[in-house]
Amino acid sequence: MDATGVSMTGTDPMSQVLSGVALVLALYISLSITEFIYNSFAAMFKDRVELFPNTYVSGAKMYTAIQNPHNVRAKTIYFSDNQRSGVEFSYAMFLYIKSDTFSTGEHKLYHILHKGYGQVYPLLGPGIFCWGDSNKIRIYMNSYDNWHNHTEIENIPVDKWFHLTVSCKGNTLYVYINGNLKKKFPLTNNTPPYQNYGNVYIFSPRKLTLTKTITISLESDVEFIGSQPTSNVVFDGAFKGMISRVYYFSYALTYTEINYLINMQPSTQMEGGDMSMVPYLSDTWWANRQGP
Repeated sequence: MDATGVSMTGTDPMSQVLSGVALVLALYISLSITEFIYNSFAAMFKDRVELFPNTYVSGAKMYTAIQNPHNVRAKTIYFSDNQRSGVEFSYAMFLYIKSDTFSTGEHKLYHILHKGYGQVYPLLGPGIFCWGDSNKIRIYMNSYDNWHNHTEIENIPVDKWFHLTVSCKGNTLYVYINGNLKKKFPLTNNTPPYQNYGNVYIFSPRKLTLTKTITISLESDVEFIGSQPTSNVVFDGAFKGMISRVYYFSYALTYTEINYLINMQPSTQMEGGDMSMVPYLSDTWWANRQGP
């Protein structure tokens, strides 16, 4: 302070107070965002069930995630609870569909994963299949109104890894490929999904033919009402390829969480089938994502 009594700091008390308030507010916002991100990822791991954590090669063996909680080997999933939008859940996985799946060119469905009975009908909560004559997958999801809800995703990558997420929020199914939303699919009559209490299976070898004359609900299937309608839907065993890191979540995943899972890459721990089919899984996944 000089002889005139004027402060030389150049800062009046009000400015100091406002600066302090702004600093505290910025710190509060920063901590709140950090807490939100932490709680989000903590919830993701808390509500996650590792159904098939390794990489599994299709072959003669079917793998089962037992749901009976009294079984010591069970990997029980629990339905969503207290979600504002209603029922929520997600299945996330890496898939590698070999071109051999389409070698015969037959218009049949090949099993990837389903939750329900040992056979692939009628419990499909969900059910994921690949067509044998095109790189297209069909995803079923039972509802309380109809077992036959399904949607299809075309132009699925072949002979390379990709990430698939099937998520349900309310009465709508969302399908993501490599983190990109490909299909938003409302269930029939806006009814809730029926998840069922059955086991989760991958690579089911079981075969089944459904005909419209016996299974009346198939009348709504595009296979029967298109320009060249078919007479039946054939499930013809497992697809040829691999599946890795199959996780279940009791809520609908966000884009951020899906991308986090994608960055985990397929597991390098392999089980079943031809163990030398892809020797360097992580390198293959990385290389495929780099593009031309």
